[in-house]
Amino acid sequence: MNKKKILSLFFASLAILLPNSALMAQSSTTDTQQLHEISVHAQPTKVYSDHLRVVMSIDKSTIAQMPVQTIQELLNNLPGLDVRQRGGSGVQADISMRGGTFDQVLILLNGVAISNPQTGHHTLNLPIDLNMVERVEILQGGAISLFGTNALSGAINIVTNEKADDAVKVSLTGGSFGLFNPSVSSTFASNKWRWAISASHNESAGYTENTDYGYTQGFVQAQFQATEQDTWKWQIGVQDKAFGANSFYSVNFPNQFEKTKTLISSISWDKRINSLLWQSTAYYRAHFNQFELFRNYENAASWYTFHNYHLSHVSGINSRLSWFTSLGKSSIGIEGRNEHINSNVLGELKATPQAIPFAKNTNTQFLYEKNRTNVQYFAEQTIYLQAFTASVGVSGNYNTQFGNRYSYGLNTSYAFNTYSQVFANINKSLRLPTFTDLYYKSATQESNPNLKPEEAITAEIGAKYTKQAWQWNANAFYRIANNNIDWVRSLETEKWKSMNHTRIDAMGGEIAASYTGGFWAKNIQASYAYVHLNKDAGDMISKYALDYLQHKINLQYVHGISKQVDASWVVSYQDRKGNYVNKDVNKVAYTPFATIDTRINWQQNNTKMYAEISNILNQHYYDYGGVPIAGRMLKVGIAVQL
Repeated sequence: MNKKKILSLFFASLAILLPNSALMAQSSTTDTQQLHEISVHAQPTKVYSDHLRVVMSIDKSTIAQMPVQTIQELLNNLPGLDVRQRGGSGVQADISMRGGTFDQVLILLNGVAISNPQTGHHTLNLPIDLNMVERVEILQGGAISLFGTNALSGAINIVTNEKADDAVKVSLTGGSFGLFNPSVSSTFASNKWRWAISASHNESAGYTENTDYGYTQGFVQAQFQATEQDTWKWQIGVQDKAFGANSFYSVNFPNQFEKTKTLISSISWDKRINSLLWQSTAYYRAHFNQFELFRNYENAASWYTFHNYHLSHVSGINSRLSWFTSLGKSSIGIEGRNEHINSNVLGELKATPQAIPFAKNTNTQFLYEKNRTNVQYFAEQTIYLQAFTASVGVSGNYNTQFGNRYSYGLNTSYAFNTYSQVFANINKSLRLPTFTDLYYKSATQESNPNLKPEEAITAEIGAKYTKQAWQWNANAFYRIANNNIDWVRSLETEKWKSMNHTRIDAMGGEIAASYTGGFWAKNIQASYAYVHLNKDAGDMISKYALDYLQHKINLQYVHGISKQVDASWVVSYQDRKGNYVNKDVNKVAYTPFATIDTRINWQQNNTKMYAEISNILNQHYYDYGGVPIAGRMLKVGIAVQL
């Protein structure tokens, strides 16, 4: 789709929204309230006490100051997170925590788990713009009673607009390498309803050969307050994406290409009856993936006969009951989830081949499929004894493919006063193999259908302090993981093979501090994260599990320039442990690198203009070996609130 068509659609959407804006009260204020620690929306309302561990929260005003344009870029600038990007603007990115893999982090959208049973490479295919995000909440470490499976090393909850400001916002960003990103959004209230709607397009010619991309997305969120005790919430989002994947999954094939289509939807109901809270959610996610090892058939090798096509469906329903007594808070819950995939590569042979939707002129069909059902149930008790808080929970998980597994959690904290406390916890968590782990076979990969689920026990201690303008927290953890899933190979073999590592121990910690002050120090943040694994790859080369970010330092400084202008600076240092195989089939160690990003914001009434430069030093580095990240990039934009 060319730019003229995109602009036509963009302004057509604006024309539809503008008549309604006349009925809306204009808002010219910006919410600058400082939010420090808040609870994670896990299922889908605030049910987790941040007294029991560090819950890092980044609010809307802080996000607006950062030199980022996408959710992937935002997460890459946050302490303790390892975001490994492929392509520009986070078009494809993997996220991990504490030396874990990208399949071990659970992403939630407004408290609803967004999992992809095909592969965690597609977890961050989220159909929302960064300007729709109210805050991001990050929980390090597992908590199976809250999140169920797949949050083995942590969870990230992305919360979209909760406030109805009765406004329409239009923005346009352009920049290096043909970046073109128009968007329009609206939030408004009507009687008992609150709405948030957005639509956007993002495209680029790419910073090197075969890194072009384009995606279009839309998102609708609604809340209906039936009574003071009854709340209904609904969300639906769609995304259509295509991108050049230069060496994304193998340096031997630089002409890779990929298309994805994503649908996310959910409806939830909260009911309060005196001291009783009943929360229920039903959700559905569909994801289509077309992967081309050779972007054009005419350039393909003789043995390459078809592209890969996968269509996955995830549906589920969960219910949680909590009640408050003199003993504290008691909770029980259950969730049922079904995962299904149709594919011409993944799964077990279908009885009848099936035509592939969205694919034109393909010479193959869906030949394989796999279905599995998961039931997770838990009970948890939280006790409050003045300055002491404790929570103990047990959980069971049954999967039709892997049978029964059991987990537990014990979390404690002691508050010395209203602004300082210490905590200690131990949790057992679980992650099921993806369909890619189990079934994927290609010219470069060979899977193992007998893989076992990953299990981990994580112990953690920490302290935190929050008073007026100052905030700091520190923690240390030790994780024992059994059956960690990895893809490995030797220099002598061409194929990666999936396997279970018997045991991998991880130890490390994070420390972070921030200060919020006046004109010359609106916000200063510093953080350091360290991880060490007790096992290395030896003579083998690890693609994921033993290839981890050992050191990460983040510094951020936001200051004023004039009454309407401020600037932000982000310095990041990363040192990755591990090796990769280059095009010459040599084993190469990752080298440390540092980047500097900056952003200038100018705001007058309801108009905001901004310019940012990422990677000012024009550093050349790899998040994944053989896949270069873009050098220096300039982006400029304007946003108008009507």
